[in-house]
Amino acid sequence: MDKQLFAHTFLEEYEGYIKPALSEIDVFLKTSEYPLCPADVACILGIEEDEVQSVLLKIGRTSIDKYTFFDIMSKGSSAICRLYSREVETGSPPTYTPNQVAYIYNLDISAVKNACQKLKIKEITAFTMSLVFAKIPF
Repeated sequence: MDKQLFAHTFLEEYEGYIKPALSEIDVFLKTSEYPLCPADVACILGIEEDEVQSVLLKIGRTSIDKYTFFDIMSKGSSAICRLYSREVETGSPPTYTPNQVAYIYNLDISAVKNACQKLKIKEITAFTMSLVFAKIPF
């Protein structure tokens, strides 16, 4: 069998899993009533309700508003929470270096650098991010 039939890129991974999860979180925050239910927050973030309660206890809060939600997300253990936390650590810049993209998305730095070289870019913007992801085998 040809390996190319089964190979895919990080763009497919991003569009299949990460982007939908972020969209779901966005809709959840825009349509939910506040304070948010800890069980609902746990479900949308892919963590246990005990973890939500533990973070609330650590930050001295008893209810969840939009700001507290992001506190929970930045401290959560799920893949989407860890991705968000790494994004926050980088300061969410308007342009990213290959190192930052590799760190945020937990990708091999050489794969990101190779993708940027193929595209002849040094910085990655929101517009070029999908182009870079399309060049990264996954």
